[in-house]
Amino acid sequence: MKPPVALLLGLAVAYTTPRILAAQEPADSSTDESAAANTLVPLPAVFYQPETGTGFGLVTTYYFRIGTGRTLSDQPSSTQLIAVYTTKKQIVLQLSSQLYTAERRNWIFGQLDFSKFPNKYWGVGNATPDGAEEDYTPRLLQGKIEVQRRIAPALYVGASVQAGHRAVLARVDTGLLATGEAPGSSDGRIIGGGVLATYDTRSSVIYPRSGSLLQFRASGYSSAIGSSYDFATFTLDLRRYVTTFPSHVVALRAYGIATTGAPPFDLLPQVGGDVLLRGYFQGRFRDRNLVALQAEYRAPLIWRIGIVGFGAAGRVANRLDAFALDGVKVSAGGGLRFLLSRQEGLNIRADFAYGFDVKSSGFYLAIGEAF
Repeated sequence: MKPPVALLLGLAVAYTTPRILAAQEPADSSTDESAAANTLVPLPAVFYQPETGTGFGLVTTYYFRIGTGRTLSDQPSSTQLIAVYTTKKQIVLQLSSQLYTAERRNWIFGQLDFSKFPNKYWGVGNATPDGAEEDYTPRLLQGKIEVQRRIAPALYVGASVQAGHRAVLARVDTGLLATGEAPGSSDGRIIGGGVLATYDTRSSVIYPRSGSLLQFRASGYSSAIGSSYDFATFTLDLRRYVTTFPSHVVALRAYGIATTGAPPFDLLPQVGGDVLLRGYFQGRFRDRNLVALQAEYRAPLIWRIGIVGFGAAGRVANRLDAFALDGVKVSAGGGLRFLLSRQEGLNIRADFAYGFDVKSSGFYLAIGEAF
C-alpha cells in the first residue's frame, strides 16, 4: 500500500536529472540502436500529511533490457525500490520488478510489499456519507508473482500467485470496523492465485503513443489453501492510445471489477487514488463491483515539459444489475509532465484533480503515467 499522496514532494530534480540523462545518452550519436543504454532514476522524496507528519524516503527505478541484442525496439524491463519513513514511525517498503525477455516472449512481474500506514473508511456502498469517516491503521506484508507467455502475436496467457498477511493495528472503538461485521476487520492471511490473458499492441509500456491493451484476469482465494478469506475477483482492463497531432496522444481506458464471496473490506473495488478517478480519496467509495471510464489528452508544451487534461467517471455497486447512471462519480483535472528520459519516454507527473460528487480534490506526484 502506498501513501494517499505520491512520494515525490520536494523532488531534487535539479540534482538527479543531469546524472540520469548522462547515463542514458550514447557517447556517439551514430551508435547503433543495439547499444540501448540502461537508465537509473533515483529520486529523493520529502512529503507532509497530517496523518503522518513529515516523511522522508527514496524512489529508485532502474530500466534495462534483457538479452544480448538489446535494441530500443525491445520493451524495457524495470526494477523499482520505494522506501519511506515518517516522523510518526510509519513505514512503506516496496520492491517490484517487471521483466520482458528477448522479443517479449515472456512477461514476468513480481512484487514484495511491507507497509504500516493510516487510512480512512466510510463503509461500503456508492452513497456513504461524509460523516461516516473513521481512521484505521493497517499493516500489510505480501508477495505476488505473475508469469505470462506469448502464444500468438501480441497475445499472452499466464498465471499468478499471491500470499500475504494483513492486520488492523488500530481502529475507532465506536466505528464500523469495531463491530466486526466487515470482513477483514480482524487479522488474516490472503492466499490465492489465478489466470490471466493479455493482448498488448502498445508501442511502449512506459509511454504508449499507439496501440491497445486488453487484459482479463480471474483470481481466487480459499481457506482450502490457507487463506482466511474465501472470495474471487474478475477484472477487465481495456486501454487504447491514439496519436493525433505530432507527439500528441489521446489515452482511453475502461476498467471493471466484479467480486464473489466475502473479500476483506480493504480489498473491495475502490474509487479514487492517483490512478483511478483522481480527485477522490482512494476508498472513499467501495463495493463488490466497479465500473470506470477514463480519458486523457497528452501534449508537449516546451522543452521537457508537457501538459495533460483528463476526465473520468465511475461507480461501485453491490450487484451487477444495480449499475445505473444515477450515482455515477465524476472527476476532472489537469497536470504537467517533466520528461526524465527521452529514450524511454519516462515522465514525472504532477496532477490536480477534482471529484465533483463529494467536492473533494487531490494533488498527485508520481513517476510514469496513470495508465
